Amino acid sequence: MDWKRKLREDGYIEFDGLRIELSLDNTFMDIDYIPRVLVYSEKTGRWHVLRNPIPKGRTLEEGWDNAVKVLDAIAKGELKPDLGEPAVEELLVRLLKALESR
Repeated sequence: MDWKRKLREDGYIEFDGLRIELSLDNTFMDIDYIPRVLVYSEKTGRWHVLRNPIPKGRTLEEGWDNAVKVLDAIAKGELKPDLGEPAVEELLVRLLKALESR
């Protein structure tokens, strides 16, 4: 199964010490939730929030599809991830590129 479909169906994928998870956020107490990508690193023992903008969809499903599109752009080298932790960003890029080549 391809990683993008697995991520959308299961809500997360885990490989090589990283867990990539789709989530929702309403930090600013907006009426609508916005999609988020969370990355857990076994190495740091922390969750990291992908800070790249994710377009809000008309539905939650569309928002998560947009989140996967952002990760796909990172996998293709079109976008640099912003997690606030360079080592985790590099690992995420390597992992996504490896999954893309499968």
